[in-house]
Parts: sequence; structure tokens; C-alpha cells
Amino acid sequence: MRSKILLTTVMACAVAQCGCASSVKHNASNHSGASQAKPGTSLAKQAAEVSFHPLSATKDQSAIEKQVLNKLQAKHYNKKTLDNKFSQQLFTAYVNDLDPSHDVLLHSDITALRKQYGNELVQQLKNGKTSALYAIFNRYEKRRLKIDRYALHTVQDHFGSLNLHSKGTLRMDRSKAMRPANLHAQHNLWRKKLVNEIIRERLHGTDTDEVQSDLVKRYQQAIRRLGQIHSSDAFSAFMRAVTHSYDPHTDYFSPERSKNFNIDMNLKLQGIGAELRMKNGFPELVRLIPGGPAAKNGKLKPTDRILGVAQGQNGHFTNVVGMRLNQTVQLIRGKAGSVVRLRVSSGSTSQTKVVTLTRAKIKLKDQAAKHRVMDVQFHGKKQKVGLITLPSFYNGAASDVKNALAQLKKANVNGVVLDLRNDGGGALGEAMKLIGLFMPSAPGVQIRGSSGRVQVLGDRSQGAFYSGPLVVLVNRLSASASEITAGALQDYGRAAVVGSQTYGKGSVQTILPLKKGELKLTEAKFYRVTGDSTQLRGVTPGIKFPSAINPKKIGESTRQNALPWDRIPPTRYPHSNAIQNVLGQLRADHKKRAHSVPGFHYLAQRIHLARQENDRKQVSLNLAKRQRRLQTVHSAQLKLANKHRKAIGKKPFSNYKSFKKHNGSSKAIKQVNTRAASGNKRPVNAFQTEAGRIVLDMNRLFANSDASVPASH
Repeated sequence: MRSKILLTTVMACAVAQCGCASSVKHNASNHSGASQAKPGTSLAKQAAEVSFHPLSATKDQSAIEKQVLNKLQAKHYNKKTLDNKFSQQLFTAYVNDLDPSHDVLLHSDITALRKQYGNELVQQLKNGKTSALYAIFNRYEKRRLKIDRYALHTVQDHFGSLNLHSKGTLRMDRSKAMRPANLHAQHNLWRKKLVNEIIRERLHGTDTDEVQSDLVKRYQQAIRRLGQIHSSDAFSAFMRAVTHSYDPHTDYFSPERSKNFNIDMNLKLQGIGAELRMKNGFPELVRLIPGGPAAKNGKLKPTDRILGVAQGQNGHFTNVVGMRLNQTVQLIRGKAGSVVRLRVSSGSTSQTKVVTLTRAKIKLKDQAAKHRVMDVQFHGKKQKVGLITLPSFYNGAASDVKNALAQLKKANVNGVVLDLRNDGGGALGEAMKLIGLFMPSAPGVQIRGSSGRVQVLGDRSQGAFYSGPLVVLVNRLSASASEITAGALQDYGRAAVVGSQTYGKGSVQTILPLKKGELKLTEAKFYRVTGDSTQLRGVTPGIKFPSAINPKKIGESTRQNALPWDRIPPTRYPHSNAIQNVLGQLRADHKKRAHSVPGFHYLAQRIHLARQENDRKQVSLNLAKRQRRLQTVHSAQLKLANKHRKAIGKKPFSNYKSFKKHNGSSKAIKQVNTRAASGNKRPVNAFQTEAGRIVLDMNRLFANSDASVPASH
């Protein structure tokens, strides 16, 4: 495979997966009539100076448009027929990218624009014309300015008229909701949105005057930002819709965004170590980069929404709801060693929290494989199980894992757990070498290119470096190379895979240069040795653990225009039925422990409670009801925690405040921990410990034989 192939996005402060157009500073020549911010000018005055002025194309955009389309049609894995059907799909993708919450453009706008441009977009794309894309963008920006002015006027002059005691509700995810039929319906929707924001802030403890002040500043800032929109923003938004119509991992990078992407990929970024996307107007966490400040802090998780960003320990919060994602990223990024504070909410819940992070460079050592010996209680005795945690498939990962295995063998462990949770992938060659540590010479993955040619890759090692019991631990954020590794070891019958279904990214990307900027393009797909694709479906564990992440919210299957799952003929590979023959017993033993082992049971119940709250589709617009709901959630959390503490012989918390204080302490950051073995102070969470017990179950069932190592072809 070419060296430019990218299997996953690695180590970003905040990578815009589904974000808005790239940030470009205001330039009057590119946006005639828009007012530049003057030094010392108030937000209110800046907002008042902004007026709508339509954007138009720059001279080089036509050539870029045609160049992108030509490369897509020539090299993309999924060729498209450029007909009216594609044009209509492109129209829908473009307007949804501009207005993902369906609350800016009216139903009548969509009807009129679709009638005029629905079949026109593809013809203009072929000919390098841009009038349609700008007509749609300008209609959106005009509506955006009007609705932001309405929201500002409401919170500034009619704040007291917003009813916090109504019987109404607000739908949280509006990505598939009907757009407002008219201005009256739109204003009613936005009044609901404002009421929800007020209630959210009140529940956080913010007083009424401060809530009003913050909302006024938010919409003044939003209006001011509309005066800084460039033609490049419109063009980037349209080209993103074009590329995402092929598949979600194909993307157009403007020169500015290309620069940021390359910084991220080279690990030079200074920030919090998280990937973000824009969803329903909220910047949402998608993945925490292992070793980064956000992951180390332990208080953030995927699907958390960022409401505000503040600089330093005492800086004022800038509300980022509705802000373009790249602008939010710039607020979060900063010099290593500096402090940033995030105001965060968990999904659709009313709970908010402030998380303080110290920015840092993500170092290679933070991404390196780590190992330790776990002392696992099993049938009344402590037994040693090796644990190897691999955050990513960096260059040298397989060698580091080999060294870890050597150390674990010296410690006479009874089996090994390979933890690939949150591993987003990386170098494919390292995945092949890693598989070779556990298997004699064997194929690891099949790759089919856009031409239909299939290539089989594997490792040529003549013998397995480690042949004892093996469990691979995965979750929804295990993607790409980690899925290939888990899938191959599962298909061979070499390892039991436990955890939750993986991400399902089974496609290969490459970077192609453009006249200006770059094109990230999907050119191939991965297939397991059985012929099944990892695309869309990922790897299904033989033994399932509760998942903190709703697979309907994060994963390849949630992405628009994701390539389909399919299969090709299998290749020849070694296989053993040893694990399959005992899998039913392994599941039964695990199920018994899931209800009796305090740590695992508590973690599973916490996940269930959090999922219930985060998956709610609507929230009440009644402050009293929301307060009662929040109290109910707090009571449930406290009751659950005290039940766990009683089970492990600890004193229960006297109230929710003491529970929250303990839960936010450094000692409690890691969900549920067990004590580390012999001098190793890194904590082990309940899932790792249970994976260790499954290893010991295998060891017992195999009677210390090598039956788990497939040898026949």
C-alpha cells in the first residue's frame, strides 16, 4: 500500500469530523460591505454593524471544483452516476450541512431551492460553475442573520416573557425533524430553544441576570461572526457535501484546513487531546486521545457536549453553542501548560459540569503500549494475568508489545489480556506484525481496491511468540487496524474477543494534492480472512460487556453515505475450534459474575443509568420538572454508589454532594478500580479485571493445554 494511506485520524486537539467550513479571517475584498471589527468596539456595536451581503465565487474555485470531481470519479472506491438522483442527494447533503438542526431554513425555502437547484447542482459541478451553491448558501446566511437578530432581541428586550413553567418539551435531536413551516413556527421553536438554555444554566447554578447577560453576548458574537464569513466558507461547505456524498471519510481540505490536518497528524498540536464533531449546533466529543489531557482527566467521555470555553482559572466563559466548529477548536487550542475550562453537558441531560484541563503536547510515550501484571481474584485465590494496553498502532507498536509479552512471560502469568479499547488504528504493517506475535505465518487482512483487485497481507513469522490463553478487549471506539487485529485473532480461533461492538471503519484513505488544498479519498476496503468486511459492522465480541456509548450515536453505521457491508471469497487461513467449543461456558461463567462481582456490577449499572439519561429524545421546558428530574438522577446515582460501597465494605456517602466530590477526585477518576499488583500503581478497571477472569476461565477449560492455538489450515 502507498505510504500516504491513512487508516485513521490520530492525535488531534479537536478534529472537525462533521464540522463547518474552515476558518478564514475577515477580508473586505472577499466579502464586500461586511464590517470589520474595530479595536475597542463593543460587541453590541459590532453586531449592529453587520448586515447581509451575498457572497460570490473567487476565480480559482471553478478549477478546484472540476479537479475534485475528476479525482473522485477516477479514483474513489465507490463510483457515482452523476445524474439527477445524485444531484438531489447532494442538495440534501448541502442544506443539512448548513442547517443540521433544521431550525434556520424554512420548509418553503427548501421547497423553492430544491425546485430551482435540485437537479442543477450536478450539472454545475461538472462544468465548474458555482452560482447554485452560492444562491443556497446566501439564502441560509440571510435566514441565519434574521433568526440570530430575533434571538438577540428576545433575550435582550423580552427576557422576562420567556416562560420557564410551561408544559411544553423540546426535541433534542432535530436532524430528522420537519423544518418550521413559517416565521411564526420558527420563532416559537427558537423561543423553546432559549427557554431550554435558560433552564440548563439555572440548573447549573447561574443566576438569572448572568444567564441573560451570557445569552445576549452569545447572539451578539454569533451576529458578529456572520460578518466575517468568506466565500471560502461557502465553497468548503459545498465541497464537503460533494465529498461526503461519496462516503463520510472522503473530504476536501482547503489550504487552511489542510495545514491544520497535517499539524494534527504529525502530533505537533497543543491542546486537550480530543476529536470533536458538530451535532445539532453543539460541539460534541467523539474520541479522547489516549495520553492527552482530556483522557487523563477522566471526567469527559464521548458524546459529551461542550457548552462554553474559558481561558485560565478565572476567565469568562465564551458560549460555543451554535459557533462554527473550527472557531470552537481555536478557543480550545493553546500553548502547552496553559489552562482551559470547558462547560460540558452529558447528552440530553440537564446535568452540566465544568472541567479544568491543562493543555499539553501529546507525547509518543503517552501513546506507547503499556503492560502490567494484574492480581485477579479467581475461585478464592489470587492469580496473575498479564495486561497489555495499546492506545494506537504507531510505528514500533508490535515491537513494544513483544517486549511486554516477554516481561509477562517472565512473571509467569496465566494468560494475557490485550486491551484495544479506544484504539483508533494507525499503521497497518504494525497490525500484521502484532498478529504474528500470537500466530505462526498467517494472512491478516484482505484489501480490495477500486479496480476490484484483492491483495492479501499478513506476517511471515514462523512461530508464535506467545501461545497461551488470550483475550482481546474492544469497544465502540476500537477502529480500523484494531478491528483488523481483533477480527483476525477471532477468525483464527486464537483469542476470545470481549467488550462491545467495534466502530466499523473498514475503508482505506489516501491524500491527493489539489491545485489548492488536498483531497482525502477512500480508495479501498478491508476484508477479514473469512471474506467478511469490517466496514459498517466491525467486530462483534463473543462475550459482550455493557457499552457506555450508544452505537446509534457513534460508529460507522451512524455516518451518512457510509460504504455498505459486503463480503468477498475467503482466503486460506489457520483455524481452531477450541475457543468456539467453550464459548457457551465462558459466557455462562461471565454472566454469573456480572451480577455477583461488585466492581463489574456497579460499572454496568452506572453505564445503564447514564445511557437512560443520555438517550432521552426530549426534555421538559418546565424548570420545576427539570429540577425534580435532576434530583431523581442524583438520588439514583447516590443509591447505586452506596450499594457498591456497602458491597466492598466501605462507608456510604452521607449525601450527593459528598459523592460528587469523591467522584471528581483523582482517586475516583477511573470508573471502578481494583488494586494494582506488586508495585505497579496504575489502576485497573472492572472491565480489564473481568477480561482477566475470562482468561482464567479459558485456562481452566483448556487444562493448560495449547488447544487455543490454531495450527491447521
